[in-house]
Amino acid sequence: MNTGKLFATLRGVDYLPAWLAITLGVSAGILASLLLFQTSPLMAGIGFVALLVGAVALAGSGEPIAAPISPAKPAPLPPPVEPKPEPKPEPPSLVELVGIPAGVFLMGSDERNSEKPIHEVRVSAFRCMKFPVTRRIYRDVMGKDPGWPEGEADDRPVNQVSWYDAIDFCNRLSEREGLTPAYRRSGNNVSWDAAVDGYRLLTEAEWEYACRAGTRTRYSFGENEGKLGEYAWYSDNAGGTPRPVGTRQPNPWGLHDMHGNVWEWVQDCWHDNYVGAPADGSAWETDNCQYRVLRGGSFSGWAGFLRSADRFRVGPEYRGVNYGFRCARGPRRQP
Repeated sequence: MNTGKLFATLRGVDYLPAWLAITLGVSAGILASLLLFQTSPLMAGIGFVALLVGAVALAGSGEPIAAPISPAKPAPLPPPVEPKPEPKPEPPSLVELVGIPAGVFLMGSDERNSEKPIHEVRVSAFRCMKFPVTRRIYRDVMGKDPGWPEGEADDRPVNQVSWYDAIDFCNRLSEREGLTPAYRRSGNNVSWDAAVDGYRLLTEAEWEYACRAGTRTRYSFGENEGKLGEYAWYSDNAGGTPRPVGTRQPNPWGLHDMHGNVWEWVQDCWHDNYVGAPADGSAWETDNCQYRVLRGGSFSGWAGFLRSADRFRVGPEYRGVNYGFRCARGPRRQP
């Protein structure tokens, strides 16, 4: 006997109105009694009463007969989500970098013709070395210490390095840290890929922007030349020799030795003034590149050479006792 069909039939009856369920129950009882009466009058009476009672019970119960239902199959679980790989951390660096925010500033001054005209420059965010490259770091990367005065390599800024020496150091440091070198060099022919992640020299605009650190005064700490000795090593306090980096106060963005200690090579070729200079912070390398630009003044220079806007030119092959550099990483211009 198919119990599923039986339960379905009973469930259908259970949903009928009470008067109709009783009527059907009585009718079914009479019919069954007549059929059973031919066999046994007693059985016919019992069957009639049982069917009548069942109909009344179903009509008054108010709850349908529950048929056994097979449990539904659980929905399949969604496929596992593969976790995104975390970016690999950069290896420890020999140099400490400071983040320089993007911004717009007024470059130049009216004090000297080479610093005119004052013009607006937009600079992208980049990272800059907190200190100039020291003799100790230069030796670790390049395997030699060209610095003066002679002696054990230490935390004085490396000096007696040319512009070419500076870009070679940037490339070697990039390779050491698994970065893409920024320069290609064949003899004195140098090309710069500004899109790569390796170390490079600052552009002249980046250098002045980082030195000023949001200021418009002659120095990053203000106009008072009398405070210069707190922030810089120069002719009045250095004793005629480079001094260990980071021993004077930093500028507002945390950069040390932007004024004094050693002149710093930058990427740009020399131009006699800023007429036609880029406004996007990029290096100005068109026209004559017989000279490259140095910034910041030195341990042997007087106070005027240490101004934020001051600039100097030298042939890229020269190695002066007061020439050094620092490196940067990051985009050179706004997209």
